[in-house]
Amino acid sequence: MSSSFFHDPVEWLDDKLNFRVVLYTIASIFFASLFVACLVTLLNARYYWDGFNFCTNPECLLEFPRVFAPQVRLIKFGAASSSFVVLVFGSYLALRSYLTSMNVGVFGNRIAHIGFFERFMQIELMRRRAISPKCVDVYSIYRLMFPKGHLNSVYASEAFVSAVKKVYAVISSSSDRYNRDRSFVFEDHRRRLVESLVGVHIEMDGTARIDFLEVEDEVVDFLAMLCRVFADSDVDIIPPPRDYR
Repeated sequence: MSSSFFHDPVEWLDDKLNFRVVLYTIASIFFASLFVACLVTLLNARYYWDGFNFCTNPECLLEFPRVFAPQVRLIKFGAASSSFVVLVFGSYLALRSYLTSMNVGVFGNRIAHIGFFERFMQIELMRRRAISPKCVDVYSIYRLMFPKGHLNSVYASEAFVSAVKKVYAVISSSSDRYNRDRSFVFEDHRRRLVESLVGVHIEMDGTARIDFLEVEDEVVDFLAMLCRVFADSDVDIIPPPRDYR
């Protein structure tokens, strides 16, 4: 069960409860029952004075629980109520300890996952010399692939897949223009591709055609690799043909 299920109630309890408040509550309940017991005794003082003789024999002491039965029940009720508060607070502390340890574990796993992703990206970028590592925002790509509500998944998010599809749609559109009526204009293709790559946090400079297409080759291959590794197996993303190449 995710700790987010308990997050809001526990956060509210954290604001309202602390050890001093609980201690005061326990003491207040017990002393309130003791006060009421004493008050009952005082209100019935004449009854005890007239109905019983003062006695200190052991036999007389054994009669105290019967004579003062209402007061004893009140004190027992106060002690039981205090014990109940202790039990509830103890359960809360156990839950809080569990959630804290869970959050620490999740945080540790998150750091380890980011570290693995960073090293993986560095290795893959080293294999593609045309792509400058400073033009690839690794951490922004990670946030896009694994957003806050997607932390426990091993697959890339729909947002990332959609961003890659937009890049491929630009390439496919340029290829169609090139094949259909030769209305393909490289400058227009370059501008649209650079704009679409912003969605996957990759920057491309508006260099000359040959240099741009060389970088484009490796960027397309890089995105395809990310989809093969991190996208769900049900997601079928194939780089479109680039006939204008």
